[in-house]
Amino acid sequence: SGHHLNVWIYGPAGTGKSTAAEKVSEALGLPFYTDGKLQDAFEIKGFRDAHGNYNTTQFRQAFENGGVYLADEIDGSMPDALLAFNGALANGHCAFPDKVVKRHKDFIFLAAANTTGQGASIEYVGRFKQDAAFNDRFSYLEWPIDNALEESLCANKDWLARVRHVRARMVHSTIKGHLITPRATIYGEALLAAGLSQTEVENATLRKGLTD
Repeated sequence: SGHHLNVWIYGPAGTGKSTAAEKVSEALGLPFYTDGKLQDAFEIKGFRDAHGNYNTTQFRQAFENGGVYLADEIDGSMPDALLAFNGALANGHCAFPDKVVKRHKDFIFLAAANTTGQGASIEYVGRFKQDAAFNDRFSYLEWPIDNALEESLCANKDWLARVRHVRARMVHSTIKGHLITPRATIYGEALLAAGLSQTEVENATLRKGLTD
């Protein structure tokens, strides 16, 4: 059909999935559109108001005019709402409330998620199992922590080493559902630079409420 593949990017929190999608639009010179958690089909297809005027959406603008559309946190969206995407992602056209629209040749659909759409996990309890027909419209791209990128973003190498030490210990601990992501590296470095003590920063970015 000549259309771009629909790509589901999945990986831990804080690994730069959403930022990467925005960078794709910059690299290609295309407009960037995005939505977060979707609750209802009208957030995707738009709606006619009481006066009969059509109200558009981020998805509609990208689909019709071209651009990179990011469905962020897509695995936290309501499964029945996401079914509104099905025809558009597989058939090259979509029925909106005002008319049927053909998929633009420069439309790119990216989905960012912490899971593969198979339901909640211990870490990501707010995620839904998505409809199999919807999931089938994507190719899946795993997006783990990029160690080189994390290191390039943190000038305080002592702090980076501490974060990575704790992260490695967490992997082998009995504590579940607690994440040490690159955000701990970035936020912690900023807090240390602002004058907070090491203990205060570890409580804020590594412990995050955990008891001894």
